[in-house]
Amino acid sequence: MAAYTKFYFRPGKGEQINATITPEADGRSAICGKVLDQKGRPVPDALALLFRAAEGEAPIPEGRCCTDEDGHFLFGPLQSEILYIIKVYKNDVKVRELEVVTE
Repeated sequence: MAAYTKFYFRPGKGEQINATITPEADGRSAICGKVLDQKGRPVPDALALLFRAAEGEAPIPEGRCCTDEDGHFLFGPLQSEILYIIKVYKNDVKVRELEVVTE
């Protein structure tokens, strides 16, 4: 995954802007997932919570987001060799729990 960078722009009326961004590479990772119901349909507006798992300790909150209209969520950048837990909730019902180990 590439390093984070940002820039500002304000488009003019009728203007097309072409941008090329070349951030420096780094070793961090990301996870992009999709939440589906039991019939395989996307679950929009589900709450996805990211926790860092520490052996023998309570999970530490790292981030949160809501799924888009297609059920997608994204967390990153993530540190390698860290154990993460993702918990997904919709309408007060836990839809899915996933443990993610980055390599």
